[in-house]
Amino acid sequence: MSSAGIIDIHQHYGALIGVPGSSGDAGAGLERDRDSRLEGMEHFGVAKTALMPGHSYSAPRGLTDIRAINDGLHEYGKLEPERFAALFGTVDPRHGKASIGEVERVADLGFAGLSWHHRMQGLPMDHPVMFEIVARMDALGLIALVHCYANGDFEAPWRLRRLAERFPGTTFVALDAMTSPGNCEQLIAIAEANPNVFIDLTSTLLGGRGVLMALERLGAGRLVYGSNSYSMTQPSSIAALDAVDEAGLGEADRQAILGGNAARILGMTEGKETS
Repeated sequence: MSSAGIIDIHQHYGALIGVPGSSGDAGAGLERDRDSRLEGMEHFGVAKTALMPGHSYSAPRGLTDIRAINDGLHEYGKLEPERFAALFGTVDPRHGKASIGEVERVADLGFAGLSWHHRMQGLPMDHPVMFEIVARMDALGLIALVHCYANGDFEAPWRLRRLAERFPGTTFVALDAMTSPGNCEQLIAIAEANPNVFIDLTSTLLGGRGVLMALERLGAGRLVYGSNSYSMTQPSSIAALDAVDEAGLGEADRQAILGGNAARILGMTEGKETS
């Protein structure tokens, strides 16, 4: 990788319920979390990352808690703005049209977009309220990060296709796309038909062959790297990074997947797509 380093489009801030780690508390807890994250980034050669909340959250106060989650992420991002290069908030689709105001608020805060893990957030990706939410995102130029983990009905690939077709001007990144052969095949087909859909390598179970399959049909310019790192976790290896290594790519394709494409999506560069 070049001296510009890797850009990781898929990291979470906050705890995943049932997994030991920081809950993202204020004060010294934020700094410990930052230091742990930066240590992991240095270990794997990651120069910059995009951050989103953990989606397995508790929200007994409803929209008030979602605002607090987004505010916590905003404060965390201020600790290392050069390295935490893009923030993605969330809104809970179960709050219906009340979420539209929060979409506008996170845009005003400078967030790059919104993220969802619909199997954790209670409504399917193509629920009618999601079309209203994404319509407002589309008007504001926000990016949608959507988890499409295999065998999760609420985040099935065909549901993403409905949104991507309705909003061709919105960029969608299909997270966890390579978590089964069938899931990967469906999302590649959706991306072939919808140039606003990008494929994330996070949590891949397909190794280098998944990367090569997507590369052959979409070109390197439609693939992005993500680690799925959470707060205060230190993995010994990252499946997506191993998969890129196993694929034996040329340097141009490797740089596109590990950084160039994310930089373009996130508005860090005017670089052209690699085919």
